[in-house]
Order: sequence, then C-alpha cells, then structure tokens
Amino acid sequence: MPASGHPEKLPFDLNTEKCVLGSILRDPRCFPEVAAHLSADDFYAPRHRELFQLFQALEQRSPGHCDAVSVAHEEERLQKAESLGGPSYLKELMATVPSIAFLENHIRIVRDLSVKRGLIAAADAIQRSVYNTETEDVDDLVSEAEKTVFRVGDRLVGDDMKTARQLVDSNLDRLLNADGKPQGLQTSYLELDEKQGFRPGDLLVLAARPGMGKTALALNLLERVALKDQRSVLMFSLEMPGDQLITRLLSSYARIAHDSLRRGRLTAEDRRRLTHAGSVFRNAKIFIDDSSQPSLAQIRARARRLKRDGALDLIIVDYLQLLGAKAESRQNEISLISRTLKAIARDMKVPLLALAQLNRKAEDRSDHRPMLSDLRESGAIEQDADMVMLLMREDYYEETEENRDLARIFIAKNRHGSTGDFKLKFTKKYMRFENFVPAADSPPAPAVPAFD
Repeated sequence: MPASGHPEKLPFDLNTEKCVLGSILRDPRCFPEVAAHLSADDFYAPRHRELFQLFQALEQRSPGHCDAVSVAHEEERLQKAESLGGPSYLKELMATVPSIAFLENHIRIVRDLSVKRGLIAAADAIQRSVYNTETEDVDDLVSEAEKTVFRVGDRLVGDDMKTARQLVDSNLDRLLNADGKPQGLQTSYLELDEKQGFRPGDLLVLAARPGMGKTALALNLLERVALKDQRSVLMFSLEMPGDQLITRLLSSYARIAHDSLRRGRLTAEDRRRLTHAGSVFRNAKIFIDDSSQPSLAQIRARARRLKRDGALDLIIVDYLQLLGAKAESRQNEISLISRTLKAIARDMKVPLLALAQLNRKAEDRSDHRPMLSDLRESGAIEQDADMVMLLMREDYYEETEENRDLARIFIAKNRHGSTGDFKLKFTKKYMRFENFVPAADSPPAPAVPAFD
C-alpha cells in the first residue's frame, strides 16, 4: 500500500517475500500457517500479491496443492504465466528459500514491514486530513486520526481475545461432565497422572543432577505414551545420537541389560525379547531429532510439521541448557529459551517436557534433596514452567537396604494440581523406572515385556 508522500522510503524486503512464497511451493502444507498471519496486501511487490491470491484460490479449491507444477498450470489456465513469470519464476522463488525452518521469521518480517507501510500511509492520511479539512473541530480530527492508526494496529491484535460467554460455552460441558479421572496426557505413572500434569500447552520441566537418570525417565515416558496410548511423540536429543536412544529404548522395554545389548552378549531369550521389542517400536509413532544444536525456530518448525500432519501429542527436549539463543547474557538466553518452549507448547497445543540440569547446591545438603532454587542459570525456567519435577536417587549417594533401587520424584511446582513427592522403582541395568509397589503387594514378575 504505497504512501503518497514517501515512495522512496517505504520499507519492504522482496527477498523475504520470495522466501515466504517459495516455502509454500516447497511444502504446500505451509499455506494454512502463512494465510493465518498474512494476506495478499501484506506483500509489497504486485506480482507477489497476485501470486498469493492465486495460491489462496488454488488452496480453497484443492487444499494442499500449491506446488510448483499445480501453480504453473493454474497460471497457464488463467493466462497469467507471462505476467507472473511462469515456471522459471516459481523455480527462482523455491531456490531463494534457505530452509523452511525459518518460515516463521520470514512471515514475521513480511508482516512487520507491511504494518510499517500501513503506519506511513496512515500518517500521510492524517496529515492530508489536517491540512485539507474544513472543520475546525480538533476533537473530530483526533478521533479520526485514532481510528486510522488503530485500523493498522488491529493487524497485530488477531483473534486472541475471547468473551466470557465464549469461554463458558466452550468449557462448561467439559467441567460438568468431568468423570474424576486424571486430566491431560496419561503417562501410566499412577501418582504422576494424579498430579494432573501433561496437559496440552503445558511446559513441564524434569530436572536432576547428572547421573540421576533423567534421560532414562524421559525415554520411559516416551515409551509409555507412544506404545500404551499409541500417541505421537517428538524427541529432540541434543546430547545423545538416535541410535543410542533406540538402543536404550529397546533395552528398557525388552528388559535386557543395557551392557549386554551394547556388547552383543545375548541369550536366546534375549534375542526373542529384542525381536519382539523391535517389532513394537517399528510401528510406533516416535520421531527423534538428534541434531546437535537445533535452533528454537527449527524445533518449532519440525513440531509444526508433525502437528499439521495430525501426528503430535508430546514434545521432549533433552536438555534445555544445551539449547542456544541470541541474548545479552546467559541468564537472558535461558529466559528466552524457556519462554519460547512454553510458547511452542501453547501454539502446538501439546505438552512439552524439557529436561534440565540442577546446580551443585544439592550435593552440599546432608540429605541431598533437590530444591526448586537449584535450577541452573535462571529463575525464568521456574517461572515459565507449569510443572517442575525434581528427580533424585538416594542410593546414588549412599545405598541402603531401604533406598536400594528407589527413585523419588519431587513435584516442586504444579499449576494444575498438588505438589509433593512419590517413589518410583528404578532398575539400573535396564535403565527403567516403574511404579513403586510395596514388597507385600508386588505381583509376580512378567514373563514378557508389559507395562506395570
């Protein structure tokens, strides 16, 4: 929307506009996300505006078909191939895109520049109104000026505000018909489920000192959610490659000692169990990204792709302090990371479990009990998290008859339920956490892998 006083100063970025359009051509599933934030008028170049309108029409008629071949065919059908550049320009658009992972940033840049052009146009309109109006009523001028600016500002507001009526209508039936069962994604850890955690949009933090088994517990949670409930889980492993993770998953599920599996010292029964475990995991909806240092934008983009395909119920990040973000200090960096992870959970409407390291303060306590203040580097993790779980194994420090093979989870923060602590049984050779059952109530050991 050119402004009549300053055409040479209008803010725009044709390359970023190309990246947005090229991302749609490379992956047509991106279009709904782009359309949720941008309209054709947000593009500065007339050709880009017209191409986006063509994408909209094509998407409405045939969802998911804004690929280069379909768009080129549509241009020919509408006799617009010459004016829009035809297949050669579509190839140029696709070649401009460095990575679809950056689409969110590209959308934001195009939108922000569009808003700036809108403000320039609004300023010109207000200026013309002041100079050309015949009325002397300053109140009217101010009122019109406000309306002009607010119309531009409405682009940034969106539809996030809801009335009490809308919220009551959408939630009352759910509250009235609650059956008393634990809410949120079920982990099959009975006492954890009773704490009402793992709700859509929640950021959950599992923190511990090194060596306590937080990655093992995260993998056990992944297994239970993916296999027992047949849900889809996306795990970002910043510390351990995917082949090591799957080895640990198979060891834990099949109840084969991890060292035996890693060294290939398997009995006939081990091989039978391993084959069975392999067939189970082969069909599970588990996605592991073992990029050494994925950016927050890449984490969001990969999660969004699975969500678009209807295959995302839980995100796991191992672990939070290994992520990076541009900030003035490490404390601000961690704050940005935790805030962004919370935003990803809310946007994707799935729980996000982030593992975190605790500092050494617990080592100095006589009972070694972890505390919320032990979270390393930033109190922002505590602030942003909906639930904080602190993992501790007393036998790590001093093994006794009472604490052998036991772990304790401290729920240090819980927005949706109670805090407190509970025990889990930990079998080190399998790296497996299970529900704690007092010895007198213990059932016989299962003959084949099964959930407790």
